[in-house]
Amino acid sequence: MPNMFSMVNNRQHAARKRILANLYSKTAIQSSPEIRKISRALLIERFLPIIDAAARDQDPVDILELGSAFAMDFISAYLFGLSNSSNLLQDLKTRTQWLAVYHSTKPYSFWPQEFPALTSFLSRFHVRVLPRWVDIASDEVKDLCLKMFKDVDSFSKESGSLSRAEEFGSTEPVVYNQLSRFLGSSTEALSSESSSQPSLSIASELMDHLAAGHETTGVTLTYLMHELSQRPILQSSLRSELLSLSPPLTYHSLSTTTTDSSELPHPRALDALSLLDAILMETLRLYPAAPGPQPRITPVTPTTLAGYPNVPGGVRVSAQAYSLHRNPEVFPKPETWNPERWLRASDRSKHEMMRWFWAFGSGARMCIGSHFAMHGK
Repeated sequence: MPNMFSMVNNRQHAARKRILANLYSKTAIQSSPEIRKISRALLIERFLPIIDAAARDQDPVDILELGSAFAMDFISAYLFGLSNSSNLLQDLKTRTQWLAVYHSTKPYSFWPQEFPALTSFLSRFHVRVLPRWVDIASDEVKDLCLKMFKDVDSFSKESGSLSRAEEFGSTEPVVYNQLSRFLGSSTEALSSESSSQPSLSIASELMDHLAAGHETTGVTLTYLMHELSQRPILQSSLRSELLSLSPPLTYHSLSTTTTDSSELPHPRALDALSLLDAILMETLRLYPAAPGPQPRITPVTPTTLAGYPNVPGGVRVSAQAYSLHRNPEVFPKPETWNPERWLRASDRSKHEMMRWFWAFGSGARMCIGSHFAMHGK
């Protein structure tokens, strides 16, 4: 079932984007009470206790696994509400198993992504281009999303209204609510042989948000931690900047803290931290979470691309952040991780750097969750 990411038709894509764009805007993310509740629950109650325990016990931390789990819990809470979301941070067994299965299928994505019609056609004649276990693993990955999808429906029936989530110790399923409002919802159809189009469309859309939201953030956090781990002076500078917030971004054991002392700074205050921003931007520049080709289809009328005139319509073309971010004329010593380049750049230089910055793509089909991703990181 097509979702916003896979839709080729521009009108269909634009219509779906209009439904979701306001939920992922910078203003919405920074002012959302749901995001604030989710941030506190995940950061103070789940993520930081794990880091604190590891530090006290001198235990190593798999930051890719932990970062991916944090991102999965965060995006799923925004999609489905806290009570219906994943809890990979605290459920070690599910975290290890689900992430292992998810990553095991990644090398086999070429055929279904690049030649979906051919893959489907061959399967009708029992000709498999992928091992059978890949289908089983893919179903296991999807099962977690479908479980959360069905739980939202059950939750709404028990509570009487999804807008009363706070009374039941949860947050609203923000994205699910929006999609249901515009596309309709019937989760019973998912368990029947004749699934309804609206239900499948919503499930497909939410599954795409989960995949895109957790993997990219996990990768970015891993590279960020890797670079910071080699620079203790920069760590101290970043710590000082975080402590300058009001309230300061600190952590105390939940057994010794109060609710008030665990409140987080306002997102706009975090957004204004220049060193934190430079570290994030430089990590995304050198290690873009989606470094490969981002395909586009040329318009019907011939066009000019990168100096090549009369490129006919309907041709698949692509660019990639990995190459764009390594232009030495824009990013001197491009293979060097150097957050200072963002702090010391003149207005003109920074404008040029942003023109070449493509971690989230650009134009009508750029990543709709770019502001959500920056907030989560």
